[in-house]
Amino acid sequence: MEAKVLEAEHKDIWNEFVSTFPTGSILQSWEWGEIKKGAWEPIRLVIYDDTEIVAGISILKRKLPIPGKSMFYAPRGPLVDFASRKAVDALMFAVSLQAQKHGAVALKVDPEVEEGGAAGKILLGRGFIKKKKQIQPRTTFYLDLTTDENGLLMAFEEKTRYNIRLSEKKGVEVEIDNSNEGVETFYKIYQETAGRDGFMIHPLSYYKKIKDVMIDAGLAHLFLAYHEGKPIAGVIVFCFGNKIWYMYGASASEGRNVMPNHAIHWEVIKWAKQKGFKIYDLWGIPSNPTEKHPLWGVYRFKKGFNGRLVKYIGVFDLPFDPLIYHAFDKGVALFQNLRSLVKKGRIEDSLAE
Repeated sequence: MEAKVLEAEHKDIWNEFVSTFPTGSILQSWEWGEIKKGAWEPIRLVIYDDTEIVAGISILKRKLPIPGKSMFYAPRGPLVDFASRKAVDALMFAVSLQAQKHGAVALKVDPEVEEGGAAGKILLGRGFIKKKKQIQPRTTFYLDLTTDENGLLMAFEEKTRYNIRLSEKKGVEVEIDNSNEGVETFYKIYQETAGRDGFMIHPLSYYKKIKDVMIDAGLAHLFLAYHEGKPIAGVIVFCFGNKIWYMYGASASEGRNVMPNHAIHWEVIKWAKQKGFKIYDLWGIPSNPTEKHPLWGVYRFKKGFNGRLVKYIGVFDLPFDPLIYHAFDKGVALFQNLRSLVKKGRIEDSLAE
């Protein structure tokens, strides 16, 4: 087996591998690495068996405030058949060489691999440490888009069906607007949502970069809901391979009674079915939902679509320089707690279990 770092001219080769791999994710796409460029440096590493790519990992490298040191993070990676010891061995050896080259103190991974298999044990057996602190949501709902439209609707919880019909009755209209103006409209609503619900968002430039890199490439779409001509809600969905992901959602305080969020997701579902996508990943929900959890409302909303509950194996860290890694890990935890205290007035982790 041979390892190779892919360059820009290999983008299509990489995306073909990721989009067809069983656990491939939009967060491992070439374009996602481009979105993160600046604060991070993407490194795409593949393992060839003859002419076939059998494993790969898109690593985001971030420099640490220590000369010559960095941190590796592979969002929703690696992409490897954990049952193939040969492929795992080759990939991890190649990653260790890259870690030496870039001064990485650790590699953080959170593959889109469901619990119940051997992947977690294999990672632990290779020196990885299982972490409680998540980067991406560990638990989600998968909606099967291969079901016919009426079958999907009738499978929703009664309240969800009622709200979808209410939004139609109240005249909520949903449009796809992939323009710069659409992104700016979405961002204004998103700012209101973040202020109301107490979470942090990226600056407008980040979402414009999503527009330039992913929306323009057909890998993301912006849906906006209007009531009486006024935009009151919006979502950005990402699409790759046979799957779509819902990551960013916004709703204005005014107009929430006409259920624009239900209208938007129903339109997304119908659109995705027409385009031939098979799975709608509704993104993050609490792994152990309770009414006191900060995402309880999000959980109740998404549960109404009656998708399949999916729980991934979560975050694992592989230290290359244990001394610096443990010091850095504690420092990051302290910073995140302080940021939560300043922003929310309390120490809170919405992805905590």
